[in-house]
Amino acid sequence: MQTAKLPRILVIGARSVRQGTGPFIAAGLAAAGARVTAVVGTTAHSVQEAVAGLREKWGLQTKGYTDLEAALADVRPDAVAICSPWRFHREQLQQVARAGCHCLVEKPIAWPATQAQLAELVDAFCSRGLLLQQVAQWPTTLPAFARLHGPLPEQINDFSLRLSPISLGEDMITDSAPHFISMLQALVGQGDCRDVTLDREDQRLALQCHYHHAGGSVAASLLLETCPQRPRPAWYQINGLRADRRVELPEYRQTLVCGDRSATVDDPMQQVTASFLADLESGASTDSELLLAGHRNLLQLAAPWR
Repeated sequence: MQTAKLPRILVIGARSVRQGTGPFIAAGLAAAGARVTAVVGTTAHSVQEAVAGLREKWGLQTKGYTDLEAALADVRPDAVAICSPWRFHREQLQQVARAGCHCLVEKPIAWPATQAQLAELVDAFCSRGLLLQQVAQWPTTLPAFARLHGPLPEQINDFSLRLSPISLGEDMITDSAPHFISMLQALVGQGDCRDVTLDREDQRLALQCHYHHAGGSVAASLLLETCPQRPRPAWYQINGLRADRRVELPEYRQTLVCGDRSATVDDPMQQVTASFLADLESGASTDSELLLAGHRNLLQLAAPWR
């Protein structure tokens, strides 16, 4: 399989109906040098919309399919980007691994899934020498945070993240907690969310925990409030230093803001997709420990609700 130059990519879920990132991931992969050759959707109509949208907005010429097995057999992609709703990820990951394709999958990797089931999915890629990565765009904003507030602290004592998912109830946790976990992993490494508490009121949720890691513990909070329209409010705070995300539409240009100061954020999806392709080209292996730790923490954060 030739992956060093122009890898062939198939995208599952290339429309953005509610909060989907499919078209942005497809565009990011193309901008980073991949050939986005095909898309898979649930209906002929949704596939036509996805193909037309990628062509009109980003100039991408793609074939459309409603059957993943048929698309994998016909296109024979080097890698697949799974951007479908998370309820379908588990079955799609199994199909992608069997087809021998690398994979970039939206968060969460698979839900609901036990830790053993997630380990089985990850092993399906590792045992075949395939790269599996989860989309994690929020850590790419940390360089902008450092430009706004100075170098990141060596000792991180507290961290808070405020997000505005479109979902309600438990789905708010499923949609948002992987972002929270990815930031904690980026800041202090792998760890465990312990002493998790949950407060809920109407369309608001607040999760608090202590994130125990090799170097100590972080008092961490995830604050959620449903918001149906874009751009959705978001901010995070590290050791009392806060940065609010500002989004300019329709370009979706992002900056981090604190008072009258701001720092431009390089396009997060382009950073994620470029990193995935760079790892693909270098022959990087799947970081199974990172993926399994992330899922373990998602289970821990969802436990008070479930």
